[in-house]
Amino acid sequence: MKKRTIQIDEQNARKIYRIASPEFKQMLEDTFGKSFFETDVLERVNDFADALTESGRPEVPEFNEVPEDLREFFKAQYRCIVIAEALNEGKRFDLFDEKVKRHYPYFTNNGSPAGFRLGDTCCDCACSYAGSGSRLCFLDEKRARFAAEKFPNEFSDMLAK
Repeated sequence: MKKRTIQIDEQNARKIYRIASPEFKQMLEDTFGKSFFETDVLERVNDFADALTESGRPEVPEFNEVPEDLREFFKAQYRCIVIAEALNEGKRFDLFDEKVKRHYPYFTNNGSPAGFRLGDTCCDCACSYAGSGSRLCFLDEKRARFAAEKFPNEFSDMLAK
């Protein structure tokens, strides 16, 4: 019987672990360590580079096909989507499931860039309110608050562009 070796990067190991059989989970734990799979995503994502790693997304595209005056908005929006995807650990909302609660940060501004801050987090059903879509929502209040407090510049850039 021929033996083969597989290589799994950390991001894919975490994805596979969630759905793996008990035997395969044990092999992954033997390779990466049990504590690797118990680390909270809020501990793993400390900056945008971590969000890219966690989500598996590439660096921010240049959006050269988009009119020049809209590029910065799309870049800022991309950053926020990657952050949400990373903090939600790849879980996506069913846009049409009205029973699913979506948490999102609500920001306040006193008219100056220094005044942009987290005002609160909100939770809403799947109705299509502006600001309550699915890509920029979070699984729970803790993640929404963390995103707003850890990444205020990214959200400010998206809302201001």
